[in-house]
Amino acid sequence: MLSAPPAAAFEVLTASEEVPALVMDGHLDEEVWRRAPVHTRFAQLQPTANGAYAADLRTQVQVMADARALVIGIRAWSSQPPRTLLSRRDAVERDQDLIGVWIDTNGRGESAMFIKASLAGVVTDGLYRASDDEDDLGPDFPVQVATTLLPDGYSMEIRWPLAALRYPYQAAAPWRMVVARAVPGAGDLLLVSGRADAEALNFLHASEPVTGLTSVLSHHRDHQEGNVTVEWTGRSVRTGGQETGSGSVGVEGWWRPRADWLVNATLNPDFAQVDVDAPQTSGNRAVALAQAEKRRYFLESADVLGLPLSGFYSRTVADPRWGLRATWRGVGADATLLLAEDRGGTVVTRGRPWGTDEWTLTAPSAAQVLRGRWQSDPGAPSGSNDLRPQDAHGTPDTQDDNGQALTLGSLLSRRTVEGGGQGQLAGVDGLWRRSVDGRHWQAQWSVMASSNNLVVDPNDQVVSGRASTRRDGSGWAKLLYSDDDWLNAAEVSVTGPDFVNLLGFVDQAGLWRASGEVNRRLGEIHLPGGGLLHQTEWHVGMSEARSLRDAAREEPGGEVIRRELRTGFWLSTTRRTSVWLHAGADQQRARSGGRLHDTPALHGGIETTPFDWLARLTAEGSIGRQLDTDLDRVGGGGWWSMQASTRWALPGGRSLEIDPVFTGTRIAGEGPYAALRETGMRLLSLLHLSARESIRVIVQNERSARSAAGGQSAWTDKTRHRSVMWKKRLSPRWQFALGASWDAQSDRPSTREVFLKLEAALGDEG
Repeated sequence: MLSAPPAAAFEVLTASEEVPALVMDGHLDEEVWRRAPVHTRFAQLQPTANGAYAADLRTQVQVMADARALVIGIRAWSSQPPRTLLSRRDAVERDQDLIGVWIDTNGRGESAMFIKASLAGVVTDGLYRASDDEDDLGPDFPVQVATTLLPDGYSMEIRWPLAALRYPYQAAAPWRMVVARAVPGAGDLLLVSGRADAEALNFLHASEPVTGLTSVLSHHRDHQEGNVTVEWTGRSVRTGGQETGSGSVGVEGWWRPRADWLVNATLNPDFAQVDVDAPQTSGNRAVALAQAEKRRYFLESADVLGLPLSGFYSRTVADPRWGLRATWRGVGADATLLLAEDRGGTVVTRGRPWGTDEWTLTAPSAAQVLRGRWQSDPGAPSGSNDLRPQDAHGTPDTQDDNGQALTLGSLLSRRTVEGGGQGQLAGVDGLWRRSVDGRHWQAQWSVMASSNNLVVDPNDQVVSGRASTRRDGSGWAKLLYSDDDWLNAAEVSVTGPDFVNLLGFVDQAGLWRASGEVNRRLGEIHLPGGGLLHQTEWHVGMSEARSLRDAAREEPGGEVIRRELRTGFWLSTTRRTSVWLHAGADQQRARSGGRLHDTPALHGGIETTPFDWLARLTAEGSIGRQLDTDLDRVGGGGWWSMQASTRWALPGGRSLEIDPVFTGTRIAGEGPYAALRETGMRLLSLLHLSARESIRVIVQNERSARSAAGGQSAWTDKTRHRSVMWKKRLSPRWQFALGASWDAQSDRPSTREVFLKLEAALGDEG
């Protein structure tokens, strides 16, 4: 058995020119691999941090860099056949054997570009942010992956072009990297190439320095590089009895004059074919929900923005005519400037204490965003790898491992509506992290001030003219703490009633909020019959939101909007299963002057991989007294959400993915009050004919219904979507998509569309 080993840096074999003898075939048999240093130190992170694992699951990593790319070679041993299945991009899950690579090119432990590669050569890639310990799957990187299955495991080569890696011209700290290996057939084992700290606040705690890159980066940092993608879209749309046809040409591209500068631009992009989002029951929801960004132009260098949605929400730029952006990365600072002109019809949010108003910008608008950050010298990055000597059991010697980092940022933004006034924002923010001897702290804060003089009609349409300028501000702070025994958090925010950000997402304004939670880690628990709970936590949480006085809108202020008191548990066990259940003694108010209702309920959820064909099953919900916001009353019922990811192998190397999503809300009728039922369903299916060709089908239904009661008639509202798309990559530079869609909504004409999209990449990304 192998126990957690000491950490060590990744040593890179470098060459100033491209290595012609290296063939991307998954075999590590070229001469260059025989000369490259070998990294063999891996520790178990899950299910038990630093636990022992079988000796036949050893892993080794080698890194080579030439003038064009970073190439990573992995040799993974296993006595059982690995699991592999063809899937779509960004859908590689731990139900398959996979290798993950996180590269932090700033060496600060703040963010990392990452890929997770399956043995079928499919990748999940994106940007990881340490501040919220979350992945952004929007960015796609031009990596190459080749794998070879061997009698005793597999080997893999990953080629990551240097042109796709963003780094400062002169580095103050070495790059850092984490390599992870998932072995689902060995108890869902997850191994990492650094110290495994289950209490760390982010995944980059396991990162290790990448040494030996100086000569290659010195050569590459002055290279000018760029790429342009041209797309042509033709579509025929029929709405009711009217049919229209159109064709458009869009251009997106980037140019890097040298390592620390990057300019990217878009002209007349076609964003119409972004995947349909998962359904959300909305009839009983007063507060709007944000959507993840999926458009390439806004995802380039997204780590430099590093803002909460209230500061900048890229979906407020919905249909740009053009966009231009410049980003600079320095040793201790970075900055980005974004310019865009948006067509009319864009919807932005305007928060209020009891919900979210949506303003429609009927005229075109111009947007400018300027973001800058300053970072202190982290010394040893917060949550950094532990280089201390370890004893025979893999336990670090007791010694203080100080590490901290500080980031300060500023933001200026403005949106000008043609003939209709403008909105402006200025703000500052910060992030501080510190780790000392297994104890981890993280603090975040932001302060923003806004002004706007837009004129809005009774239908929430922004019209021509200018009103008197209204100014207000917001503030937010959050503190996290983690150690072997505790995971605690506290958060407070205040948002003035006239705070409006036309380039941000402000779901509520005119209120203050405070929350805190305490989570006591109870460790492993052995159950009768041999069962094991890998991790258990006991939870206590409290929160409260109250309105602020607003004389202009006759808000008295001081009213409780929502109050929560919850306690319960969280646990994890085999098959990557985690379960949580909380009992809540909550209270809610639907509107100013309304009653503060008691809404006690049970809240719970589960995530699991119960079968090999079911990559992930996630479900959560609530049962108890539910607030009916439309009628300002409470009734028995609940809400639920379930999402599954299924994978099916087909003959000839093909595969089928079927991913259903179900959502629902039910509030029973009581006395004169009508019952409410809402359901949502999305079925996403993909037939993979090959690694370059697939057929996608989406079926989505949403339904809201009220029963008849209290003299009111029953009503039903339905929304339906159907679409099919055939997509094929003809070469690394050319691809096309052919598809059709149908949308219908109650009391509105249905819309049918047929489209063809051709896309060509010009230039070289390495």
